[in-house]
Amino acid sequence: MEGVKADESYEEAFMITDLETVDVLRKAFKQVKWEPNVEPKMAIKEDVKATLFFKYDENMPERLFEYQIWFNQSNDTVTIISNNVNEGFGTLDKENAQTLENILLNK
Repeated sequence: MEGVKADESYEEAFMITDLETVDVLRKAFKQVKWEPNVEPKMAIKEDVKATLFFKYDENMPERLFEYQIWFNQSNDTVTIISNNVNEGFGTLDKENAQTLENILLNK
């Protein structure tokens, strides 16, 4: 995960490996409402850029997906753009947005 500084450069990357935190993140991402066929453009740089590792099958290598995440202060929601074609553009409600923000911005 990398946060974005005011000058739009990235902060030092960090990893989240604590199983409890990973489980909370997994639950929050399951609540994202995805629109797979939308190609949005955002006017400002993302607040966080995250690469998530998914293991779908024990016999297959893990898959990596990149997420650009914006925390919307005006309505306390989250906007996410994923490079996973099955996801695309997504939004997250206020409750789950707060959980995600607490984990990603208060590392």
